[in-house]
Amino acid sequence: MRFAVFAGSATGTRTEYAALAAALGTTLARRGVGIVYGGGKVGLMGALADAALAAGGEVVGIMPKALVDKEIAHRGLTRLRVVEDMHRRKAAMAEAADGFIALPGGAGTLEELFEAWTWQQLGLHTKPVALLGPPGFWQPLTALADHLVDTGFVRPTYRNLITGTDPGALLDAMARWQPPTPKWETPSADDALLDSVGWICVRDRRLLAVRTHGKDAFYLPGGKLEPGETPARALARELREELGLTCAPERLAHAHTVEAPAHGRPGVRLRMHCYTGPADGMPTPGAEIAELAWLTAADTDRCAPALREVMARLDLAS
Repeated sequence: MRFAVFAGSATGTRTEYAALAAALGTTLARRGVGIVYGGGKVGLMGALADAALAAGGEVVGIMPKALVDKEIAHRGLTRLRVVEDMHRRKAAMAEAADGFIALPGGAGTLEELFEAWTWQQLGLHTKPVALLGPPGFWQPLTALADHLVDTGFVRPTYRNLITGTDPGALLDAMARWQPPTPKWETPSADDALLDSVGWICVRDRRLLAVRTHGKDAFYLPGGKLEPGETPARALARELREELGLTCAPERLAHAHTVEAPAHGRPGVRLRMHCYTGPADGMPTPGAEIAELAWLTAADTDRCAPALREVMARLDLAS
């Protein structure tokens, strides 16, 4: 297995960027995952490659001839493949990779990232695309992705960029990832879509979540819409029934819409309309609630897929 890593040819203004690139290189090598990258010896690219090689990992560089001639190629790689131009470099990296990770970088890194993400949406590949950076680094980009969903230019199911601050946790999330239905492919009749609502309540970088009886994963407080209900009214009803909270529908504000596989229901997808807003009272579990919890970014393994999507957008680790 190999992952393509996109990274800056500069080190950036903070030492933690290079430290994180080195940590990713070491982690990949120790897990037996090879690296395919741009082939440079400078910036975050060099930090990534040097760390992986020092840990005994395989590192394959792919570089256009024009850049090799400028003497920025890393000469100590497992293999350096020289291609004609940037287009061939990106195509060769995509063919060789089983997934894509973007480290901090500039315009070139973003171009490679967005191309990999676009090709995933079009069904040209079914590989995970992830962002690794210090807390808060990728927040402007993920906020833009959320904005594209909320304004109708990206479907919720394609807003599936995996984001993390720790290499090991990021690789674990990539291993769990499931590809969406390609943009131009019609879902089968078996792929049912359920609409639901959820309440986002964050305190001290902890997210309130619930687990119902008979379930092994946590969800946002909320549930399904009844016939004729608006999402806000449905959520106010669910908060009253689940947690004994009083909430006026008009005080709720839409935050995100996420789409993910329905936990424990193969072939079914869940579309969850998430709201924020005040609620009166102290959360008190109703009859159907087995457990309340205030979760952090370290608790994603305990969450249903839709809740993991919400936590990724909230970037609770920053």
